[in-house]
Amino acid sequence: MKPLDVFTPDELSSSVPPDLSYAAYRFLAEGDSWFTLSTLNPGQNANLLFQMQFEQFACAVNCAYPGDTLSHMVEMNSDPVFVQLLCGKRARIWDGLLLSCGGNDLIDALKASGPGVPNAQRLLLPSAEWGPVADGAARYLSLDGWATFDMYLRANFEHLLGLRDAGPSAHCPAFIHGYACPTPRAAGAGFGLGPWLMPSLVSHGIPTTDWAELSALLMRRLGQSLAAIAADGVRFPNLHFFDTSVIEIVPAELNTSGASGDWVNEIHLTRSGCKKLALPWAAAIEQVLRT
Repeated sequence: MKPLDVFTPDELSSSVPPDLSYAAYRFLAEGDSWFTLSTLNPGQNANLLFQMQFEQFACAVNCAYPGDTLSHMVEMNSDPVFVQLLCGKRARIWDGLLLSCGGNDLIDALKASGPGVPNAQRLLLPSAEWGPVADGAARYLSLDGWATFDMYLRANFEHLLGLRDAGPSAHCPAFIHGYACPTPRAAGAGFGLGPWLMPSLVSHGIPTTDWAELSALLMRRLGQSLAAIAADGVRFPNLHFFDTSVIEIVPAELNTSGASGDWVNEIHLTRSGCKKLALPWAAAIEQVLRT
């Protein structure tokens, strides 16, 4: 197996650019902190791309940049470097797109709270509107807000695939992944970053006894939304979703503040955790490219 070689756009446009012709698969990558975080603290943090391996030589030009730790899909779609390499003056033919998106959008959307915020603009209900205890963690969800969030994801994927199909790599496969289930806890990434999920649960008054179940439900709902989008081949052609929910990831313990289980902090995996997801995702990608 051969590790994925990862280059930056700056390297591609340098006076001595890397020759990508050796690679059987040439990817353009863009995404959130699962594609970038290791660049902030290589000794501690991990990166999903760096753990990918293929049977053939493969490389990726990664447009996600250090510090881009809470990137949203709308920002990815307007990133001038990504757009230029995909369908602009610097565009070239890519064998596929590697995308990490949706997770940070979810985390940011969870922040909406307080009086005056309509349920269609929030993912978690105010405490006065919680459902019966028998509903479990689902009692906290705003169904109107999830419908809005799903429309947001669909509109952004439609725009992204439109950019793809406007360039020389039109209709090339685009690959997205689900996320593992984080434990809400006071575990940041350093540099003043994080925690990300826990503050929203605290501000909504969610009991700590329900944090783990609610986190699992949120990730499951996000995965279901991403899977449904990829399954709609008419509106979202050649978009491939990798289901991470079937992969066993060791959860972090609730009241910890450092590395725990397969997690280096609240929402990012250790190198070994990333590897558990990256290797089967790479295998699934290679299967698509071969067939």
